[in-house]
Amino acid sequence: MPLGPLGVTALLAALDWGAWDWATSNNHSTVALIAGLLMAPIVVALAWSLVRVLIAAMRLGIRRAAAAEARLGGGPQAAAVNEPPFDIEAQDERLAA
Repeated sequence: MPLGPLGVTALLAALDWGAWDWATSNNHSTVALIAGLLMAPIVVALAWSLVRVLIAAMRLGIRRAAAAEARLGGGPQAAAVNEPPFDIEAQDERLAA
């Protein structure tokens, strides 16, 4: 699960917000402008990282549900196990072109 990038972007967003808040309250307009301009791309990166984590969590949940279903004997994988493998030599049906 991509938790590292999410943590880094969350830390960057928090630091940038803190710098912007400090600069606006202490009348440092240049620092506030730079921090404010950097805030939008950092928030977009944070949202993208959050989406990646949510997708990874959903995939993990689906895999675990499929594994639990296969363990209980249900699902399409249990039916496929009972069938013998396909034998190409036994199936000698040729199609005319």
